Amino acid sequence: MRRVLAVTLVLLCSGCSGTSPSPAPSNQVIAQVGPSTVTNDVFQLRLQSAFTAVAQGGGPTNNAAMRSQVRASVLRSLIIDTVIAREAAAAGVAATNAEISAQLQADVTAAGGTAQLQAQLTSLGGSLAQLHDEIVSSLNEQKLEDLYASQRAVEIEQKLAGGASFASLATQYSDDTATSAKGGELGAVTRAQIQGDDPAYSGPVLALAAGQHNDPPIRDAQGYDIVELESATPSALTLRHIVVNAPQPYTVRERPNWFGVAIFETLAQDCSAGQIHVYITDVGDDVCAAASASASPAGSGATAPSATPGR
Repeated sequence: MRRVLAVTLVLLCSGCSGTSPSPAPSNQVIAQVGPSTVTNDVFQLRLQSAFTAVAQGGGPTNNAAMRSQVRASVLRSLIIDTVIAREAAAAGVAATNAEISAQLQADVTAAGGTAQLQAQLTSLGGSLAQLHDEIVSSLNEQKLEDLYASQRAVEIEQKLAGGASFASLATQYSDDTATSAKGGELGAVTRAQIQGDDPAYSGPVLALAAGQHNDPPIRDAQGYDIVELESATPSALTLRHIVVNAPQPYTVRERPNWFGVAIFETLAQDCSAGQIHVYITDVGDDVCAAASASASPAGSGATAPSATPGR
């Protein structure tokens, strides 16, 4: 089962209260994020799945402090998902019913049928309702991250047009950790290798003259690629590149740090404007304090898009 918004793991509280919370009515609003609400229904969906995962991993499910930490993590993930959903909707990229249905159907097909999928979900402590919740959250995050990535790549192109050094921008902005410290240096790549790549990549790269970089960015499976040709021989090209991650298919494990920073900055802005309210207890430290601490990690070298959608 997919895991959504792993970035919220940094918000797990320490020293949480060991008291047991009182059960809330299923339709109770337990948190407010601007005009949007988080209800106890969806909170309990995720909580059940989380506790089952802990139990299956051999964790101490009867430990009061651990249960408090899990409650805190689940609520904070829901608040962050709500922020992402609002930003995606404001930018016109929110998950559509057709996309959600298509992903559900793909999961049904992969499982061998609806009954088989339900059995798999039950064994993991989940349900079709919980899967639907995860699909919506995952699609919203994927689509918003892709939008932010495209904006980030365009901003890099603008800096290059303004005379900025390709190598320095690669060091600052590229998500390819294998080359960013070397200014994006790829070294000599044979023409045969490039010709064997996706035509969306090989065409623009093979058309470059020495000293040029492609504009607009190349969209490939990894994300958005800006490539500079340093020199060329009949058999090879010496290249640098800047990669802005937006993987397809999307996985939170490859989520770039700058996207997490952008979301926490938005959350911190909501907190400053008094837009975040939590109405239940035993959910750990204040989510706004954690958001402020996470919004601008030292040395990230990665800023959010200058014109964040919906802001």
